[in-house]
This record gives sequence, structure tokens and C-alpha cells, in this order.
Amino acid sequence: MRACRSRYGRRWPVHDNPHAFLMCIHQSDRALCHRAEVADTPRLDRCRPACANVARTDRHADALLRHAAALEVQAHAVPGPLAERLTQRAIHSRSLAARHAHDRHYQEPPS
Repeated sequence: MRACRSRYGRRWPVHDNPHAFLMCIHQSDRALCHRAEVADTPRLDRCRPACANVARTDRHADALLRHAAALEVQAHAVPGPLAERLTQRAIHSRSLAARHAHDRHYQEPPS
């Protein structure tokens, strides 16, 4: 996250949202959390995974995988429809983590 702040922090504020397993590099004209109005800060309670402002670190992706595993454990302990919903959320969380692994950018170590 430090690298992200140093890369983007001068131009756009960086907001960590651990509950949504992402960071917001807030550019108000691209923010999906503010559809009707433009604001200087993001609405972290309205984060949308498809937003152009979203960024994830490896730590966020690891948390998504842990969250998916916990959802699968919960799914085994509840009735059918709820179990299906929890399983679908786990699949979605795993797909977000896989997308991060596929699309991630590596920072070159200093030589």
C-alpha cells in the first residue's frame, strides 16, 4: 500500500477499505459510489468492484481467499437457499482474488 500511496497519493487520495477488500484511488469523475453528485471523498460503504477507482494489493486478495473459505464453512452449516447464496459469494470472492493475481502489477525492486 505504501507504494500505491507514493505512486498515486500526490494526484489522488488513496483510501483503504478492508471491509470491501480493496483500496479506492479516488477520482471523483470516475467514482461509482457517487452517481448523482461529485464529491472529494469516496463513499466507502458504497464501493463497487467494477469501479475504475478500485485497486487491490496482495493483502486484499489474500483476505478475499480467507473470506471465501469462511463463507464455505458457513455454507455447510445452514439450510439450502442460504447455503447456495454463501457458496455463490465465496465463488465471487475467489474470482476477484484470481483476477487480482492475473492483472497485478509488480514493482521492480531497486537495483
